[in-house]
Amino acid sequence: LQWLMGAPAGLKMNRALDQVLGRFFLYHIHLWISYIHLMSPFVEHILWHVGLSACLGLTVALSLLSDIIALLTFHIYCFYVYGARLYCLKIHGLSSLWRLFRGKKWNVLRQRVDSCSYDLDQLFIGTLLFTILLFLLPTTALYYLVFTLLRLLVVAVQGLIHLLVDLINSLPLYSLGLRLCRPYRLAGSEPWRPEATGLCSSALGFSGLGSLNCRPGAKHGKVRGTRSQQGGHHPLA
Repeated sequence: LQWLMGAPAGLKMNRALDQVLGRFFLYHIHLWISYIHLMSPFVEHILWHVGLSACLGLTVALSLLSDIIALLTFHIYCFYVYGARLYCLKIHGLSSLWRLFRGKKWNVLRQRVDSCSYDLDQLFIGTLLFTILLFLLPTTALYYLVFTLLRLLVVAVQGLIHLLVDLINSLPLYSLGLRLCRPYRLAGSEPWRPEATGLCSSALGFSGLGSLNCRPGAKHGKVRGTRSQQGGHHPLA
């Protein structure tokens, strides 16, 4: 903020507005420091509980870390909102005054731009306001740009933490660890045995029971018999 209140990167800023915005944001920083001092007796307990929450898993600890970052950077979020609102107000004001120069106005009921006739006094006041807003716009835009970059940095850090949490939740780490350490606890952990698929048939000509198809099982080798003919005995060849 001290850098912005001077001549950042050699830019010519509006000194009065620059000082007002700088002091406004510095006052909020002093309020934030006072809030931190009030919370300092509880910091040790908060850190202890955060460390204790790591027993619930790494994802819980990372989620709490993201929440702590959001709380510690709440003043940056406020600065971003203030800068964005001020910048949007100036952009809307400039767009309205630009329509005034062209003899247009925004029709609220029909949600469109209609033609309108303005008096000389209205055009004169609109010209003054447009000039003032146009020369004050670079100062406001610079503050908005700086606070937007800071906000994007915080959002990027939180996004990386959330991406890491999603990655940990999607990986089967518990199953892999259990497979390596205690595979007998997993379902279906018996040794795999291939099942024989061939058919063996034998003709019992003397008994007259037809042909028997035996299919060996995976473990016990059960024999299943089927009659190839429904009736009569086979004559001996």
